[in-house]
Amino acid sequence: SVVFYPFVMMDVAAGAVSPDPYGAPTQAAYPWRGRVTCHPAPGQPGSPDGTATAGEQVAAFFGSEEPAADEWSYRRLVLHYARLCVEAGGVDAFLIGSELIGLTRVRSAPGVYPAAQALAKLAADVRAILGANCKIGYAADWTEYGAHALPDGELRFPLDAVFGAPQVDFVGIDAYWPLSDWR
Repeated sequence: SVVFYPFVMMDVAAGAVSPDPYGAPTQAAYPWRGRVTCHPAPGQPGSPDGTATAGEQVAAFFGSEEPAADEWSYRRLVLHYARLCVEAGGVDAFLIGSELIGLTRVRSAPGVYPAAQALAKLAADVRAILGANCKIGYAADWTEYGAHALPDGELRFPLDAVFGAPQVDFVGIDAYWPLSDWR
């Protein structure tokens, strides 16, 4: 079986001067894709988390419903890969993303998670390209899979919108457990 699994790689070289949304003066070199988030990140002073501005930032990452040829967006990337998979003869399974916890935990309003909604929509659009015989999923980071517990006691499950979407066939969890005792 063939599974197509796109990974977002953060091309932030050492010495880059872009501000870190998590509060450091600059971003770390080649950070983990789970650090893609709103700016400033949730929990940081001045974060737009929980506002329409955060939703706009997430929407800018995902891109347009019908991305133009010159649009550099996550949505365009994933749809392009889905079309390439068709041209190559198809795949058995396709992941619409993985470990985007920094985005899937951003809220545009209390209980509203725009990245999860965008991923569910993306799954439907990938299904339209790849057809009914291809299994579609999202691979959550092991820390992303469960509940989003907020400091005020609010408890939400943002990925329910993804894993409960009619076009999503399976739940994926990326867990990198040690293969041996570190001692």
